[in-house]
Amino acid sequence: MKKKPFSKGWSFIIIFITVGLSYGIYHIYLYNAPRQSHYSRVSSSNLEQESLGNIQLLQSLESINRAKPRDDIERYQYYNLNNETTVATARGDDKIILISVYSDHTMRTARGIHVESSSDDIIEAYGSSYYKRGEQGADIIGYVDKINHRNLEFWLQDQKVNMIRYSVDSVVM
Repeated sequence: MKKKPFSKGWSFIIIFITVGLSYGIYHIYLYNAPRQSHYSRVSSSNLEQESLGNIQLLQSLESINRAKPRDDIERYQYYNLNNETTVATARGDDKIILISVYSDHTMRTARGIHVESSSDDIIEAYGSSYYKRGEQGADIIGYVDKINHRNLEFWLQDQKVNMIRYSVDSVVM
């Protein structure tokens, strides 16, 4: 008995399914991947003059007199501020490399975004060159300054900002 050759129709279907699954898996990975994996996919945004409140990256911790030390991990020392804001330094250094704002509506970015701003407000203020990812149940819109090595992320719940994180891009969380 002669075997039938594999029909061209089935070959096309298998290739189509394989490509579709690969594409889907890649996008699921990207959505859940660490923030650094998104950097090459977006254009650089100028974040050099960015701040949260009156705090900027690489500012001396000594210039913030209300910083209270809290738990640290191997690489970083974290400090709580009175207003639901956390800053971090590299261990043994006093330069701020991470600023996180959790619920203080008065802490605004240089472009006016604050906790409770909408995702539309973010895109209007910072533009369309952003990445999206997810972590800990939140949708995240992020901007990257490739020249100054900085990253600004807005963590969203129900399309509203519930946390802002601004850091040098070498900070690994």
